[in-house]
Amino acid sequence: MISGFCGKIALLSLPPPLLRLLLACALLTSVACSRAPKHGELAPLVAPRWRVELPVEGFGPATVALPLAATRPRPIAVVLHGARDRAEWQCGTFRGLLGGQVFILCPQGQVAEAGLYGLGSVDDAEAELRAGLRALKARFGAHVAPSPILLIGYAEGADVAADLARQEPSFFSRVALIHGDPSALSSSGVKIFAERGGKRVLFFCTEPACEQSGAERALLLTRAGVTAMSVKRDVGPYLDQAFVAALRGDMTWLLEGDARFASARR
Repeated sequence: MISGFCGKIALLSLPPPLLRLLLACALLTSVACSRAPKHGELAPLVAPRWRVELPVEGFGPATVALPLAATRPRPIAVVLHGARDRAEWQCGTFRGLLGGQVFILCPQGQVAEAGLYGLGSVDDAEAELRAGLRALKARFGAHVAPSPILLIGYAEGADVAADLARQEPSFFSRVALIHGDPSALSSSGVKIFAERGGKRVLFFCTEPACEQSGAERALLLTRAGVTAMSVKRDVGPYLDQAFVAALRGDMTWLLEGDARFASARR
């Protein structure tokens, strides 16, 4: 009795961050060990935090939001940040929008200034993203669902996302271009996206010029057979609470018809 009491006192004397970490590990371990996986299930995905750094060969570490306790393969969302930005900021924002049962991969990009990052060229961003996807699969294995992947680009990241969507429409079949330049998805890009498996595109605008260009691109995509929508919201440019609240319903629209994300958002 006394030793048990002393043990509790020792735990309570630990610094709060360390105590929270120990309690989180204990909770996740108890979940993982509470029952054997059912037929067709994986062992629950366990980690000390919902957000981790992922080493990426040849590049800086990516930030990943994890689907903790997942027992089935979970889909991937990729978020490309803007100029002078940080990957962890984007991962936190979009975890709130997409739910906690999705892998959200946020590449670090290249140093822009002290503590902040850009994406570099399209070729640089593409190479880093592919290396990040390989690292994600290598680390989390069967918990990672196969493509298609949700592709989200914010600000300058939207321009890069538009080019990636043109290159591999069936792989990045649902795309959100947020607070960017819709014309980055060229007329030829629209045609390629439609013909090679693209499904749905959201243009989320915060400025009049974007609104007009987004409406034009959405019309071209619709005529080509892709479900597309352009909206303008009086928010931004930063991903603050008002921006996220305005974006929430439009992200729900973007994911309609993909049961993998529907189950993740419950």
